[in-house]
Amino acid sequence: MKKFRRKFALCALIASSSGCTSSRAMEAWRDGWVQEQKGATTPALRKYVDATSRLGKYPGAMLNRIRLLAAVPERRGEAQELLDKLVKSDPTDPRVASFSAMWALSQGEVPLARNRVNAGVLKPDDLDDTVAAMRQAELAVLMAEKQWEAAWQRAKDLAPSTPQDSLRVATLAWNVGEFGRAEQLVGPALDCKEKWLLQALLAARAGQWRDAGQRLAQLEGDAVTPLVQALRAEAALHAEPPDLAVALRDAAEAARRDPADALVTEVWGTAQLVAKQPGLARDLLASLTVRGAGWSTWYNLGLAQLRLGDLPAAAQAFTIAAQRCPTCASPVKNRDVLAKLGLTQ
Repeated sequence: MKKFRRKFALCALIASSSGCTSSRAMEAWRDGWVQEQKGATTPALRKYVDATSRLGKYPGAMLNRIRLLAAVPERRGEAQELLDKLVKSDPTDPRVASFSAMWALSQGEVPLARNRVNAGVLKPDDLDDTVAAMRQAELAVLMAEKQWEAAWQRAKDLAPSTPQDSLRVATLAWNVGEFGRAEQLVGPALDCKEKWLLQALLAARAGQWRDAGQRLAQLEGDAVTPLVQALRAEAALHAEPPDLAVALRDAAEAARRDPADALVTEVWGTAQLVAKQPGLARDLLASLTVRGAGWSTWYNLGLAQLRLGDLPAAAQAFTIAAQRCPTCASPVKNRDVLAKLGLTQ
């Protein structure tokens, strides 16, 4: 009987010790979260380390630890090592799967992100924030794969819960042509280069070039892509009065960096047209017509041909522009004027 009592007492002690360790780990995690909300990242990191040292398999604390480490450039390698170990030990945990998928996307590793998010398994008792993180990671991977329609169908069932989520869905809405929805969602997003670019695109589409120019001016460094330069050039052309020097400078640099981009080529051609170089404008704009160019390309091509004295070609260009935008006054008017001269084919 004594043997049994001793054995039972030992088992009870082990269970009590394990529960105590888990409780202290949870307490350390909570303390770390409180410190982080106060902006005290170093004490928060210590608490997360304490939590994971007390309870080795503690994804919540470990992921917070990794996130804080990654925010320090010289410690990002350490964060990567910890994340790799965590993924290897528990790839199906949806917290690990969603975090690691987003991490892979931040490094441009789309196939890896797909593998990571596919490995995650949601369970009926998972917390709402875990489910939301997993769904947003799945959405981000679809967007990175440029599966816009599939991503949009997924996004309809999601309610953005963070500013980053709002920006992601706003960007998706832009890509599927849901411009009103993009306008609604981009506002709550935190200020960042992606938000400013999307706001510039929305303003440009609405013809609000002053607003577009203000947003574009906020972009610096590597955010100044050929697209941004082309938009800046177009904003300069729409300024009152037009700033042709700035337009030519930005359009030329955009064309140098990305000569194959259709929008860049169109803006470069339009700038040449304004600069009274119709021959160069014609050549640039004509190169776009084989790619299914929109009405504005055909209209500007018609203007270039008109200035070169090629009336039949101009009439054809205005006719196509009017067909693609029957409500656009300028191409319709020019088409009709040339029709009266018997030039419309």
